[in-house]
Amino acid sequence: MSSPPLTTREYAYFSISGPGRHDAITDKLGREPSEAWSEGDPRPRGGTYQLMRWRLDSGLPDTEPLEKHIESLLLILPAHTLTLRELALDYDLFIQCVGYYAPSGHGAHLNRDVVRRAAQLGLAFDLDFYYVDDYGHDG
Repeated sequence: MSSPPLTTREYAYFSISGPGRHDAITDKLGREPSEAWSEGDPRPRGGTYQLMRWRLDSGLPDTEPLEKHIESLLLILPAHTLTLRELALDYDLFIQCVGYYAPSGHGAHLNRDVVRRAAQLGLAFDLDFYYVDDYGHDG
């Protein structure tokens, strides 16, 4: 019996990375992160983190299209425009896009409006796409 076809999984989250402690970002934004760690914190698999990371998830399941995750973030983040522009002077701010796809290929399109809105907030995009041929991948 053959396995069912692989299901596309994709998601996006907002991330701030750089030196220092993540609680400084939380204080400036007045918002709790979905996940965070500070520079020098121990890593689960050994060693320590070299940079701080502050992450805000889109709030959508990974079965929703990538575009919906990005749109969700771009509805939340403008409430923090001035703070994000200030943070962009000292930190890397980006929307991290992740996708797991069958090995037949995949592409992404960021329309002009999405690029404009992200640029107004000082955000970059980081796209990580993985092609998997079974359900045993880590995701």
